[in-house]
Amino acid sequence: MKTAFTSSRAIFVSLLALCALVACSPQFNWRVVPNTDIGYMATFPDKPAQATRTMDLIGLQVPLTLQAAQIEGLYFAVGTVPLQGELAAQGAALRDALAQAVANNIAAGQAEVKPIQWLGKTVYEMSIKGKLPSGEAAFAQARFFEHQGVLYEVLMMGPGEAANPDSATSWFGGFSLLGQ
Repeated sequence: MKTAFTSSRAIFVSLLALCALVACSPQFNWRVVPNTDIGYMATFPDKPAQATRTMDLIGLQVPLTLQAAQIEGLYFAVGTVPLQGELAAQGAALRDALAQAVANNIAAGQAEVKPIQWLGKTVYEMSIKGKLPSGEAAFAQARFFEHQGVLYEVLMMGPGEAANPDSATSWFGGFSLLGQ
């Protein structure tokens, strides 16, 4: 009888360990990545890359720095634009132009942002549906705001009708401003 109990217990412990291993193999490998140069911290689902490129927005050449990771067709990015020089008074217009650029990426038509409270401030959120070039349904969810002379874009975009709620919570919940 003791042998049967020991065997059952060993099987139970083995199954429990297997379940724990499966639970520890998440679809995404979330990691906290501080960007001290710009002043934020984001929790990315994979190791992000960073690049700066110049975009033509509202008739101006705008430097956009993107820190982004892509996994399983989903794109997670933090974009920043320094609001200096001729860009200093253009925050709202640049925000709307960035939102429209995101909408254009998934053929979603006119971008509309609405104010919400996030990070202890009013930010502008956009949640849209569109299509990828392949014709597949796509979504984009983004938040835009200004902070200490920088315009921020926090974006999640990919195939499907909408963001997975758990991924969206991890992404947007894992973003914070440093020194705040």
